[in-house]
Amino acid sequence: MATDRNLPTTFERRGTTVPLSQPGFKHTRVREYEFGKDRVLEAVMPNYSGVRRGELTVIPWTDLKDRAAFSERDNHIIQDIMRLRGKQPIDPIYIRLLCQRADAIHNPDEDERRLAREQAENDRIDRESVRMSCLAQLTRECGISRGDAFMSKANTTTLLDLINDAQQGDGFDVRMLIERVMQFAAERSGSTIEEVRDWMDPLVGLIAPFGSVPAAGEDRLDGFLFTQHRNLLGFRKSLHHHTANATGDAAQSIALILEVCDQTITYVNSRLVHLDSLLGRFADMFEEIDGSLAKLKKLLRDVTYALDGWKELIDIWDEAIEGIGMVGGEQALLRAVDHILLYLPVIPAREIRGANPGDMMERERTRLTLVRSMHSWTTNEMDAELQDRVEAGRNRIELESKWDKD
Repeated sequence: MATDRNLPTTFERRGTTVPLSQPGFKHTRVREYEFGKDRVLEAVMPNYSGVRRGELTVIPWTDLKDRAAFSERDNHIIQDIMRLRGKQPIDPIYIRLLCQRADAIHNPDEDERRLAREQAENDRIDRESVRMSCLAQLTRECGISRGDAFMSKANTTTLLDLINDAQQGDGFDVRMLIERVMQFAAERSGSTIEEVRDWMDPLVGLIAPFGSVPAAGEDRLDGFLFTQHRNLLGFRKSLHHHTANATGDAAQSIALILEVCDQTITYVNSRLVHLDSLLGRFADMFEEIDGSLAKLKKLLRDVTYALDGWKELIDIWDEAIEGIGMVGGEQALLRAVDHILLYLPVIPAREIRGANPGDMMERERTRLTLVRSMHSWTTNEMDAELQDRVEAGRNRIELESKWDKD
């Protein structure tokens, strides 16, 4: 693959994007690793000193504050990250939380402060909605197992209506229903009802960033991760739409961006397929809770890191598209393409290949079935152009393999 050069080995070595507001530092990444007995925290930034494009500057995180006159908002983020060293995983989800807190209090723009506070409240509400959707899924599985037609058709709205009715003095005892569901999960896992209740919190916490667990015909509540994934799908569609008029270097740049975009989409889709299969058998997750939590943590880690770094690039593209009809709009679009190409968040080689080198990355990237299915987490609309690109990649690999044997 053309982009498989000088890549970090893992997501953690690539680092997590810290969207500082100071110009020139919006693509700063933070990474942590063990150095002897110490845990070293580094800032990884684009090198603007005139050397070869794509090279990076790596400095101790503590020195970052001396590189520019940062705003109060940025300084709080820098200091909060410094306090995390060795205590909290510095991953995209936690960085998002730190930025959200800093924006809610220290962003100089009043609208941005309001939006950050609203986002935090929406996250809290969404988490409770995800909890109810998980309970509804467990209710459906209990109903199917016990032959209860009412329970087998339950959805999130059903449970919320029952809870509201109970609060208003309705005769239906919703607590008895939930108790029966918890007993079902406890029997399946060979544990107690109290243990099942305790396990719900960590399970919901890991599922919430993806979204709710809908019943058939029920709308899904998208978590922020799946919203990012949808935005990436929309970006890819828009970018491909503008390939027809691209020529020369611009055409090559767009082709490379599409290649990386396709790789990321396929990588994320494969994890969402796995997640969907786990959530479709929710009661089974209690049978070996440690293993279930480990699987969810791995899926969450993979998807968050794979999507990390795309948001700002998509925003740059959308801004250029909005001004395409203005004077200089075409040149602005080309500058956006150059900008995106410079900061492409390519998935590290080891994340694709695993422990085995060779052509595993290409094989994963061209698994047509994953691209075709898009399963229940997407609109299920078939992207014929994407299918053609992936099929062409598969044919090329098969042909190269044949040549190697000959």
